[in-house]
Amino acid sequence: MEHVHSPSYFQIIWSQIASVGWYIVGVLAITYYMFPHIQEKYENWKLIKNKQNDAAHCKKTDQMPQVSANVELARQKLQETYNQHCVTAKLKEEEEKEKKRQKVLKLLESKEVGKRLGNASDNSAPSTSSSSKPSKSDYNPLMGDHTRGYRPPKRSCCGKGGCG
Repeated sequence: MEHVHSPSYFQIIWSQIASVGWYIVGVLAITYYMFPHIQEKYENWKLIKNKQNDAAHCKKTDQMPQVSANVELARQKLQETYNQHCVTAKLKEEEEKEKKRQKVLKLLESKEVGKRLGNASDNSAPSTSSSSKPSKSDYNPLMGDHTRGYRPPKRSCCGKGGCG
């Protein structure tokens, strides 16, 4: 029986490297010679980027007082308009109260207090006639013939309502 020799992991990896070995050697040589040039470009780019960031930061800090002053001015304008609106609202409210008061006074002056309200044509005092029936103009069909009004029936089971 023949024994089959299985390749080790090292041999598998080395065979892959050997198949592309010259390419790897070429890339390493180019990287070795180009590294100083690439590093110099990277440092210049980083320096320029830092200067731009510093300039932007300085510009922001230089503008900070002006921005805060602008914000404060805007707040003051808003507060002034709010105050003006408050004053006009108070004036309107006072005018409305005065109008209502004048309206009530006008109603009280036009009507005599303590007299019966009713017909506008009847401005004289109510007559003190001895008749118990109302006149034809004061008749209300819902009231009936007498003027004492509606009384609901008693809800008691007892006749006189004293069940206790």
